[in-house]
Amino acid sequence: MDEADQQALTGAVIRLHNLDIGALWLDYVALGGDASEQDIRNYSLEAGALPEKERDALSQAVNESCAEAELVVRAPYSSSPLTVLPVEPKDPYSSK
Repeated sequence: MDEADQQALTGAVIRLHNLDIGALWLDYVALGGDASEQDIRNYSLEAGALPEKERDALSQAVNESCAEAELVVRAPYSSSPLTVLPVEPKDPYSSK
């Protein structure tokens, strides 16, 4: 997965579940993350970038938070495949 897709999807999961950035940052640091809380906030808002190691540590913190709250949608890792669903052409005269 490329950096921009991982950032957009991770930020979307954080916003979707209304996860607390401060709590995520503490979990992220406990997992070995080195970025500041403001860097994490900026990244989640797509206003700053993080290196791959830091992005994956944040995804891990987000996913652990989601697992604890039994939330289904999770953040991707840099090694996660980005799956694009095929779009079937529609008959312009069909009601479906």
